[in-house]
Amino acid sequence: MLGDMRFALFGLLVSVSIAQAPRNVVLILADDMGLASLHAEHPGSGLPTPHLDALAAQGMSFRDAHSSSAVCSPTRYGLLTGRYPWRTRLKAGIVPKWGLPLIAPERMTIADVAQEADLRTSCIGKWHLGWRWPKQGGGTTQKPQEIDYTLPIGGGPLEAGFESYFGDDVPNWPPYVWIENDAALTIPSGTMAEDGANGVRAGPMTPGWSLEAVLPRLTRRCVETIRDHARAQERFFLYFSMTSPHTPISPSEAFQGQSGVSAYGDFLLETDWSVGQVLRALDQYGVADDTMVIFVTDNGTSPKADFSSLSKGGVDLRGIWRGHKADIWEGGHRVPFLVRWPGVVRPASHCDQPVGLTDVMATVAEVLGVDLPAGSAEDSRSLLGILRGRSDESSVAAHLPDGLVQQSSSGRFAVRAGSWKLCFCPGSAGWSQPRGQAQAKKLGLPSVQLYDLSTDPSEEHNLARQEPERVVAMTQLLRQIVESHPNDGKAWWRQLPWPE
Repeated sequence: MLGDMRFALFGLLVSVSIAQAPRNVVLILADDMGLASLHAEHPGSGLPTPHLDALAAQGMSFRDAHSSSAVCSPTRYGLLTGRYPWRTRLKAGIVPKWGLPLIAPERMTIADVAQEADLRTSCIGKWHLGWRWPKQGGGTTQKPQEIDYTLPIGGGPLEAGFESYFGDDVPNWPPYVWIENDAALTIPSGTMAEDGANGVRAGPMTPGWSLEAVLPRLTRRCVETIRDHARAQERFFLYFSMTSPHTPISPSEAFQGQSGVSAYGDFLLETDWSVGQVLRALDQYGVADDTMVIFVTDNGTSPKADFSSLSKGGVDLRGIWRGHKADIWEGGHRVPFLVRWPGVVRPASHCDQPVGLTDVMATVAEVLGVDLPAGSAEDSRSLLGILRGRSDESSVAAHLPDGLVQQSSSGRFAVRAGSWKLCFCPGSAGWSQPRGQAQAKKLGLPSVQLYDLSTDPSEEHNLARQEPERVVAMTQLLRQIVESHPNDGKAWWRQLPWPE
């Protein structure tokens, strides 16, 4: 059995008794949703998120939490492995359509940790970390016309520690087909039409495929999974990788028009509803008190939300944060991070320390009593001390001397040291203006940006010229982080325009 082989390879050890750990863990990852999208964190948002607000009220909110990238695939890699995604072959951007697996077979994941602690592991929803698509006549291919959908699809969740998978890989990319474990449930004999305005790419499609039906079906499968494990009295780890509110912005009929603002507003309401259904299932099947729930998102809100139209309707999903998805600024990677653990995490508590989504893996490992072997989760720090309210724990300040790294869609770095943030680019390095070197040069912008987020959270005042010694020190900090562990592929960081 693959799982047994992986565990033998990792040599994991259970370090605390199961009685001290939660019986179950539910990890929910929403897609394209910045911190200001939560009404609890930004009351001026103009859209209610009652279920997420309730989750925040019942646990802890990390208010200075960051995805390791301002776009999708790299953040997912970091979340599941506890390793910065730029240490892989993916130095910028995302895994492309029909791309190969990003998680190496020997790489330990959070699902492996859960299996070692005797939890059943399920992945439901978006994957977007690559597959090995079977080729007609044998072998694998990255050409859609050559794929044989009757054969097992390799390289997916089942080879990353999950015992089961149900999803559609990427909601706005082909193939538009449900995948169960490693098998396509239908042959995508139809063709999805291109809809660039809604982010939908043309390609193979299951006849009758409904974009509006995707999130409800995934939500139902989560509820059914919780029900089945509860009835069987099995411990479980559920990774619900939501497809919303990412494009295609396709709210189901029940939510269309409910926000009174736009389809995006409706979709955000449906996203909150979906989380509520999962929380309700935990209550309904009697396992809520024994389950740790973690809610995070992969990056900031996308400009596909159409901020100007939302603003006209009295909705603000950006708050004080500059930029949006893809950008190196806070709006690109400052994300919600909520944890509910009844009896352990104090309700309505919060943490203002800078933390990363890469920290989830080490946290879950310590919570479940699993020791992480050397060479795994290299960039992950356990937050268990913070969750238990021990302000004197060494883990509280662990990030400050070590730094915290973020990355824009184009691969540019930012590093945090306490409240200070150094961006190794003159502009957004993402989708906001100014974003390219030519534009920045025309505007006469410095090659780097230095901000003190304690006094300038909106990143309006670049202090790089006033604080040259801090720039040098933080540049060296980033070098130390990059060089502290092995990195795959070309030495991308040496291509960056380091300050003299």
